[in-house]
Amino acid sequence: MKNEENRSVIQGLYAAINVKDFEYIKTLGHEKSEWFDIPFNSTTIGESSIVASWEKRFTIFPDVTYEIKNLIATDSYVIVQGIERGTHNGTLKLYEKEVEPKGTAIEVGFCDVYYLESGKILKANSNFDVCSLLRQLAA
Repeated sequence: MKNEENRSVIQGLYAAINVKDFEYIKTLGHEKSEWFDIPFNSTTIGESSIVASWEKRFTIFPDVTYEIKNLIATDSYVIVQGIERGTHNGTLKLYEKEVEPKGTAIEVGFCDVYYLESGKILKANSNFDVCSLLRQLAA
């Protein structure tokens, strides 16, 4: 059952993110991998694109963790919805603005869509609640 395999891969991804296991995360990449961070309007391509995206997130929120609330897996796609939590300790560059860190704790919703093939992430579209994040950082 391919959908169960895909479910397992993505559950493993978030488990690895929560403990910063970049070696495991790296195994999910492919030379054709494409990671699109929607709020940052940023695309990275290549085997290390998945790691690069998470490393960028950890420079802004070093203690970031993800809680999966919903996960839907098919033979090719996995959709994950959940809560991202962390502390803002790095400069956030968003929409041509820079938000300097104040140590603010954040909690925002996210929804990521993954396209997988043979246990590798070929495409990822990553999105989070930008309005909620900016509101929390402005408080």
